[in-house]
Amino acid sequence: MTTTISAEVTEPAKEPGPFAAFLLRPSTRVALRWLVIVVLTLIAFWPSLISLYDTTRGAGLNGYVWMVPLAGILAAQGVARRPRTELPIHDRQTDVIVGVMGLVFAVLLCGVLMRRYGMWFHLLRFDLLGMWVFVISSAILLFGLRPVGRFLGVWVLMLMVFTLPYQVMVIVLGGSRFAAGAGTLIIAGAATAIAVGRTSRRAWIGAAAAWTIGLAILLVMNFFFDSAPVFLYQIVPSLTAIVLVATAMFLMARRGGSKRPLDRKVEPLAAKQVLSVLPVLVVVTVVLTLVKLPAQGSPPVQQFDALQITGPLAAPAGWESTGAEEYPWVKRLHGKAAMLTRERMVADVGNPRWDKLSRPRTVVVDNVYTNRAFSFFVYPAKVLYDVTATRLSQVRRVDLGYGVTGELISGVDDKLLVTWNMLQWTWRNADRAQRVLVFTVDNHEDDAPFPQPSGALLSTLNTLVTVLFRGNSAVDDTNPEFKDAELLTVFGRGLVAAQLQPLGLAP
Repeated sequence: MTTTISAEVTEPAKEPGPFAAFLLRPSTRVALRWLVIVVLTLIAFWPSLISLYDTTRGAGLNGYVWMVPLAGILAAQGVARRPRTELPIHDRQTDVIVGVMGLVFAVLLCGVLMRRYGMWFHLLRFDLLGMWVFVISSAILLFGLRPVGRFLGVWVLMLMVFTLPYQVMVIVLGGSRFAAGAGTLIIAGAATAIAVGRTSRRAWIGAAAAWTIGLAILLVMNFFFDSAPVFLYQIVPSLTAIVLVATAMFLMARRGGSKRPLDRKVEPLAAKQVLSVLPVLVVVTVVLTLVKLPAQGSPPVQQFDALQITGPLAAPAGWESTGAEEYPWVKRLHGKAAMLTRERMVADVGNPRWDKLSRPRTVVVDNVYTNRAFSFFVYPAKVLYDVTATRLSQVRRVDLGYGVTGELISGVDDKLLVTWNMLQWTWRNADRAQRVLVFTVDNHEDDAPFPQPSGALLSTLNTLVTVLFRGNSAVDDTNPEFKDAELLTVFGRGLVAAQLQPLGLAP
């Protein structure tokens, strides 16, 4: 008997081609996933980025936001060079649940909360906070909770794109260019600490060194380049400090060793099932593109190059100014060149249409001028006063001549126990902008209380919290009384004419 032995011959596995091998590299897969996040973020938040560019070009304080992602990238490089300690375990169900919840929250921030605070848009910038939530939620879906948690310090740093804490910080520090730069140094110190913080001692040394170098650069700029744009004060000292300190501490730690910046290999990605979540990201991106930024709603600002903006205003015909008072604290809001001036103006004769006893009426005229015109979009006029106990009406527009459009507002003040009407408008010349506010109250006595300028930052924050939990109805007057609409319209037209007629301008 003959026995036949057969053996199966297996072909060796084919090696992937160069392009396939490139796509299978962990570093390539990481880069491609981040590319997806970046592209979708740009599509979803392009109007927000354009608005931020306009803010920066207009010398607004929110220009610091451009520095935050750059500081975050530099800090992330320091974290990425450290050995990975988290286990390569991923519960994709948990990743998807948390990531989708975050995306829904991003839509609510932009679609609901941002619109509720439309008047405060440039102060709060909830759209940028929504962008942060969108990015971190996308990263959780594409990388998993554990890798995202490894960079927790970087994500907390990136949360500084929410502009309110920075705005408050700059106001507390004085509101100047120097204050704006000092505010960003806090971000720079935190970024440096994260980048070099293998130990808590190194983190504190890095932060202190960054603050010292940044402050030195800031002082030089303030002494020799005091008229430089606000954006340069925010960017140059901070980024220079981060780069110099992080580079120096990296070289000191690698004395006698390899100086390669990326000497740790990229570990394989454990979150492999990502194609199923891409449609979710695309759908949320499309939804966010449908959300419109709040419209300013303010009338156009007329420019009169020959207009002298220096403080007290010339009283209109038939009225007399009885004194002026200055409030320099307004510099904290509108920059070091700003000033708030209050004047009381009294009519020469009484008018029975404005007072049943024909008593001469008194109006209070506040005007704020600044060379940082964009700050008027950031801080509404109500920021100057304590309106926590005041319900305000919607705006009515009135024509004041010369192309100037005013806005009438009525307020019921439960603290002063009066109802006041206010007329406001903004104009500018080639260098400065000026906001004019004219007040009347329904108490016609000589000692009648008017809203007082107070720089009420804390009351403003209280108003924001009230609107958050109770809605705009808590601070709105839905049944306003414009008792002095005629008086304010006539006075406003006269006040505008008193400033522009001497310039040879025609109504």
